[in-house]
Amino acid sequence: MLKETLRTHLGDLDPENLPEKRELAFFGGSFTGIPLERQKYLLSAVHPWVLSGEIQSIRVSTHALFIDDVRLSLLKRNHVETIELGIQSTDDDVLKLAGRECPFEVIQSAVDKIHAMKFRLGLQLMPGLPGDNEHKFQKSVENVISLNPDFVRIYPTLVIKNTGLFDMYKQGTYTPWSLERMIAAVKEAVVKFEDAGIKVIRVGLHPDPSLLENFVAGPIHPSFRYLVDSRIMRDRMIKMIRALEKTPLSVTFRVPARKVSLYIGHKKENLAFIKNIFDLSSINLQQDAEKDHLELVAS
Repeated sequence: MLKETLRTHLGDLDPENLPEKRELAFFGGSFTGIPLERQKYLLSAVHPWVLSGEIQSIRVSTHALFIDDVRLSLLKRNHVETIELGIQSTDDDVLKLAGRECPFEVIQSAVDKIHAMKFRLGLQLMPGLPGDNEHKFQKSVENVISLNPDFVRIYPTLVIKNTGLFDMYKQGTYTPWSLERMIAAVKEAVVKFEDAGIKVIRVGLHPDPSLLENFVAGPIHPSFRYLVDSRIMRDRMIKMIRALEKTPLSVTFRVPARKVSLYIGHKKENLAFIKNIFDLSSINLQQDAEKDHLELVAS
């Protein structure tokens, strides 16, 4: 099945417009948690495409509980470059309620082994799990930063049919975070990661048909990353205005042309919000294709 899927997918690629890097990912579970013989089979099945150069690298998603020297050596021998750990949270109580108990010391040990063998490391967080709150989530963010991953993904917790969380939701023992609450928490996390030089390569789940068919409740939005980034830009404009000696009647910002929609905000909400809190007569944005940062040019 795997070989047939690869043949079909690679055969459909335009040879004159191939992606710069073609990577195979084993996602959707804990790859290193399956039996070693099964891991060997799956990895060996990819060998012909790796040797031919049609696939340049492999990444796997797994859990810190299934990381040790034997498993890592197998991955290293089989062209795996990136390991992503779904840690969800670093708070013991949150992980216990989610049925994913894993002491932070175990996560730290797994990360140290991954770093020692020079894999690229990605860590995945899931704010809004049972027992989670803003303080616990931001502490998890700080712990993740201390682990020095190459990148992170942030997946807001959603209630999906036929899951343990769905049962808790039906019983009234779990209430998902609102969209507004999740945006505010994730916005703060993204800023912290960026300040630490850690890339946030994914925010929010891809709204594929399967997800939408089974979605029950929670902070879902097709453009969740856009909403988060837009709030970050709004905060930066507000900070610049507040730094002025006195509140102006109007302001003009010069913004990167490729990011102008982020500064405007969803349905122009950023402009309306800033005008309202400062009682401005107008707020203007000048697009500049050469700029890569925000600049207050007139007030």
